[in-house]
Amino acid sequence: MTKTAEPTSFDEAVSRFELFLKENDHSANLIWVEPSDLVCCERNSIYVKLPVPTTNISTARNRFDHGFSTGLGVTFGTICDLRDATCCYSWVPKDKIEQQYHLMNGGLKMSARAEPSRLNGIIVGTRFRWWLLKLRYRRPSRLKESLFG
Repeated sequence: MTKTAEPTSFDEAVSRFELFLKENDHSANLIWVEPSDLVCCERNSIYVKLPVPTTNISTARNRFDHGFSTGLGVTFGTICDLRDATCCYSWVPKDKIEQQYHLMNGGLKMSARAEPSRLNGIIVGTRFRWWLLKLRYRRPSRLKESLFG
């Protein structure tokens, strides 16, 4: 196994993640999502509110910076597939114990869902439909909890 140097910037890490996704049959067109952008319906699909807030990429960048500055590392992973994009997330462990539990070494960890655990994203573009879906699936979902780290 060859160990490569860790990325020195968020942009470099994203470029590596895009290449990783292409190699694993995912779209390299990234949409950074947060839990508030998703509604899980306990099937093999998930609702995604689009467009996502423009602050999501800043949040991912801040997590990357925090993960590297503290030595805890950061995970970039996939949530679901849309027709021409991949919904992805960034995650940093809260402490060294959580870092060890998630097998992280303080650098960049990349993760992509593979069959049969890949989820299909269903785009929701209207506020009213989003409100109805949130109301219908308001119970906490174990799936949603497990998606982010």
